[in-house]
Amino acid sequence: MPVHRRPGSTLYRYLILEMVFPTLYTLGGLTLVVMTQELVGYSEMVINRGVSLGEVAALALFQMLPVLGSMLPFGVLVGGLVALGRLGADRELLMLEASGISSPRIVWPVLAFAAGMTVVALLLALFATPWASRSLDAKLAEIGDRNPGAAITPGKVHRFDDWMLQAREVSAGGEEMRGVFLWMPSVGETVFARSGRLVPVEEGGSRVVLENGAVLLDPRETAREIRFDHLHTDLPRAGRKIARSRKDRLQSLDFEGLRAMHADESIVWRNRSDAALELHRRFALPASTLVFGMLIVPLFLARAHFSRSGGGVLGLLATLAYYGLAQFGDSLVYDGTLSAWQGSWLPNLVLGAVAGLMVARMTRLTAHGRHSDRPGFRERRSRKGTAEDRQTERRRDAGRQRRIVARARPLERYVALRFLQMAGLCFAVVLVGYLLIDILERLQWMGKYGATLGQVMSYYGARVPLLASRVIPMSLLVATALTVSVLAGQGELMGMRANGIPAPRALLPILVICALIAPAYFVLNNEVLPRTNALASYFKRVVKQKQQSQPREGLGAWFREGNRFFQADELDPKDGFARNITVFTLGEDGLPVGRVDTRSARHIGGGQWLLANTVAVASTAEGLRRVDGPSYVQIGEAIQAEVDTRHLSVGELREAIDDVEQSGLDATHYRVDLFVKLAAPVACLVLPALALFFAVGGPPHPSSATTLVLSAIVAVAYVLLTGVGASVGYSGAAPPWLAGWGPTLLFAAIASWFGLRLRGFGQALRT
Repeated sequence: MPVHRRPGSTLYRYLILEMVFPTLYTLGGLTLVVMTQELVGYSEMVINRGVSLGEVAALALFQMLPVLGSMLPFGVLVGGLVALGRLGADRELLMLEASGISSPRIVWPVLAFAAGMTVVALLLALFATPWASRSLDAKLAEIGDRNPGAAITPGKVHRFDDWMLQAREVSAGGEEMRGVFLWMPSVGETVFARSGRLVPVEEGGSRVVLENGAVLLDPRETAREIRFDHLHTDLPRAGRKIARSRKDRLQSLDFEGLRAMHADESIVWRNRSDAALELHRRFALPASTLVFGMLIVPLFLARAHFSRSGGGVLGLLATLAYYGLAQFGDSLVYDGTLSAWQGSWLPNLVLGAVAGLMVARMTRLTAHGRHSDRPGFRERRSRKGTAEDRQTERRRDAGRQRRIVARARPLERYVALRFLQMAGLCFAVVLVGYLLIDILERLQWMGKYGATLGQVMSYYGARVPLLASRVIPMSLLVATALTVSVLAGQGELMGMRANGIPAPRALLPILVICALIAPAYFVLNNEVLPRTNALASYFKRVVKQKQQSQPREGLGAWFREGNRFFQADELDPKDGFARNITVFTLGEDGLPVGRVDTRSARHIGGGQWLLANTVAVASTAEGLRRVDGPSYVQIGEAIQAEVDTRHLSVGELREAIDDVEQSGLDATHYRVDLFVKLAAPVACLVLPALALFFAVGGPPHPSSATTLVLSAIVAVAYVLLTGVGASVGYSGAAPPWLAGWGPTLLFAAIASWFGLRLRGFGQALRT
């Protein structure tokens, strides 16, 4: 009869130490994924916006603490599963079973670790996060007061309360602008100017100064044109800072501030709900650490095979389920179905109930019934099956072996198959991680506006290609490192060398596959992404315009397309209806030379909009005069106020460059983005080649951990250098081609250096 023993203090310490490092590694990785784009933005601030490295380090620290607090529960889950996966793969749990300590009993050391991390998460949520958020707001306000143009970027609409500002060209430091458009709600008109700048004022606000501009007033009331040489006006103080979102700023409030905001009847209901949700999340999110601690052992023992990667995938899937429940709870709160505390605690209650059931079921089984001492699938079948079954299985294995031998180049096929399996796994894991972060940032917006499940699924169905494009180069890099490390660790590379096959030649299929993926990656970026991104933006606009119950603030559409500028009180692309739409025709100097106003417009297909009750004026040498208004206008689908060049095809970027240069403006920003887009597919080959040449540079071969660390460093360095190179190119300090191709050429040079070193190893083996 087996002896059942309880874990002792030594085993507690051992298991907790095993979980510490995977947890810290996972926490650092998740935090780095969330902070990557922010770090790229910080490089732009250092290079072009005059912000010191010390200030950027402070901004990164202030923003990192809340991220650490929000990622800690999931780091504990993934880290615990990875640690137990290592113990199971190394048969240490089997040894514990043989010693009388059943696998279900390790739930207590795991819960002890989770309880300690819960305390840490609670301290971060209650004290560190509010302090860091207040410090971040103060630092951003300080930078904004010193340089109001620090956050101004070309082609993007910047809001100052209900004022809007856009510039086609911005100087490196953000002080000077060209091709300026300013919406002034107090006047109800858009002001056009050839140039402008933002300057601080003594009262702590900011002032916009416009030069050589014009205003065409509404011809339905009075046909007048105002031209000026110099105009200045103070912008609203609420918009003078480099502002964060309203939801992020809630983190800086203390308990009394959140309660007061929730109780204030003068505040919009959704904003009051956000305050109540933030208050309860400060306790619910840290408590989820303990819930995940209860899930670790049942999830781990539910698998037939143990591995670190399998634990990481399970952890990411459980994290995704948690955030899905969190956003579902938020949407129920916004609908009034649940109270704030019910919506905030819904994920913990659901996953806690699931964890309790799994733990109860797990504890009813004996120590010798766990997966850790079960044979593999084929071994179980061999023991339990009949003699005929075993003979059939042997015939099948023999047939598979004959087919493999009959095929050409079995070694290359074997290496290619191993790499494709590893690349598929890496792609799935990293894509799930990116999808998790994207859901964290965007799905709550969907819940706020009451999006249906079908709308959310449609939005993410269109957005997945964009996330996949960000994942593919990193997946190929990590998959190459893992494949070579596994082959080297199992002695297969040494066996190849012993048979006279150099490792680079045997692993050539990896580079061939990457070379084949590179043009497909270019097609994805150039053909698929512009369409799917436009579709995702369309779904997002539909959700906001159809579900938003609060009155609209400002204009419904405000954007430029070619030599025309559009603004409308309301523009619904789904219903094909626009209200109070105005179309400005711009001259070569960017100033308006004509204006068309209509009360309503209806989409009639092909991007054509039928206008009703139009009034038009044109600016001539004799002055402003009325002209016959058009019966339709070509708007197309370009109704976004912001232009993200990453989502434009190469052809569209070239057209944008021609349009900007024909307007007499500098197209450096677009040229840099064009070269970045052209260089991206080449990175799909360069980065894996670097990892491959480094990993086979032996004997002695680098360890798997060393190769993985190098891969992580290369991936992060490539992202950061791409952002830094683009910033340098935007400022004009480097030619656009060098700014776009520089990071790829740099890593190609490093990969070539590692490749040249391999010739020496091959000569040593032949001698």
